[in-house]
Amino acid sequence: MALQSAPAIVALEARAARLGPAPVLGAASLALGHAVNDSYAYILPPLLPILLTQAGITLSMGAALVAVNMLASSILQPMFGHWADQSGAGRWMVWAGVLLSGAGAAALGIVPGFAGMGVAMLAAGVGAALFHPVSAALVASAAPASQRGFWMSAYISAGNVGLGLGPLLVGLVLVNGDMSRTWLLFLPAAAAALLMWRLAPARPGRRRGTTSQSLPAVLRRHWRILGALVAVVALRSWASTTLVTFLPVFATQRGALPAEAAQVLTVFLIAGAIGGFAGGTAADRLGRDQVVIGSLLLSVPFGVYLGTIAEFGLTFWVAVAASGFFLNGSWISLTVRGQESVPGSIAMMSGLMLGLSVGLGGIAVAPIGLVAERAGLGMVVSGVACLPLLGALMMRFVPRSSPA
Repeated sequence: MALQSAPAIVALEARAARLGPAPVLGAASLALGHAVNDSYAYILPPLLPILLTQAGITLSMGAALVAVNMLASSILQPMFGHWADQSGAGRWMVWAGVLLSGAGAAALGIVPGFAGMGVAMLAAGVGAALFHPVSAALVASAAPASQRGFWMSAYISAGNVGLGLGPLLVGLVLVNGDMSRTWLLFLPAAAAALLMWRLAPARPGRRRGTTSQSLPAVLRRHWRILGALVAVVALRSWASTTLVTFLPVFATQRGALPAEAAQVLTVFLIAGAIGGFAGGTAADRLGRDQVVIGSLLLSVPFGVYLGTIAEFGLTFWVAVAASGFFLNGSWISLTVRGQESVPGSIAMMSGLMLGLSVGLGGIAVAPIGLVAERAGLGMVVSGVACLPLLGALMMRFVPRSSPA
């Protein structure tokens, strides 16, 4: 076994040597911060079964809360990223962002009423918007082009692991459905913020001789590739966010216990983290576009089948894991593709790929909640599982580019 793992260890050590110990330590702190920040992204879905019975929240209201969070994050991320590109600012944004994300999640079970939950979700969205563009840019800037997929895979996969750990955190702080203990969710954010404040590297300032461009000017100049990439990521996000939002409720409808329903979401997200890392690493060898198209297409049959399962059991678990693995296998490759497509705007593109594109898919979840109340969640799950097929077709309109 040791002999078989030796080449992998040597490869990892070689990659680390290219960056040096200090950047690797800083990148590790950013990856950990990403895991903590994203653990708050899907705090609401595992709480939704409780809110449906205790707070009078409906499926459509729950979907609206998710949309508020993702809309705030999606609109602000490219704006914050562009500002960081032009000014060279950034280091403070990573620790301030995770603090605000944690505060929003911690307040979710304490604030009164639907409006208070909306404010909490809004705060968490602004925190994510501060954190993501600059942290992703710091990691991508440090990595050589030939290994950018690997390093971005490590960073984004850490965030995906955090997505899966979020529901488990909810289970730890909830006791007999008591939501007053959600304030404990702020503690991981405080610890991660302190770590990044000490270890995260300072971002290099804007190069001398470069001309400052407004965000609209950058968007107009690169509208073709941006439009195509945003469409692909939004379609993928629509499917993924719908599943994340409604999987716990769907599982309980098929016979799962509340604890099992939360575990279903964790399996989906952890499988997605593994799929994202595998896809991002494979993209360095096989090509970004090939991995994106292949993973999107492979996700379709598993998602469609998941929606047809009538009873909770082994096949349900397998379909959930496979859907998460393949649906998320394209995300990292799409993010790197965007970063490589617009020179000098790596933070803006990080915000666009991680924020705006994802948020567009999240906004579409709100009307899906209304459809689910009328047509049933099984029909919705099978329907949104077909969206990645459209995303794969849209890749035909993404212009070719070479890594920068």
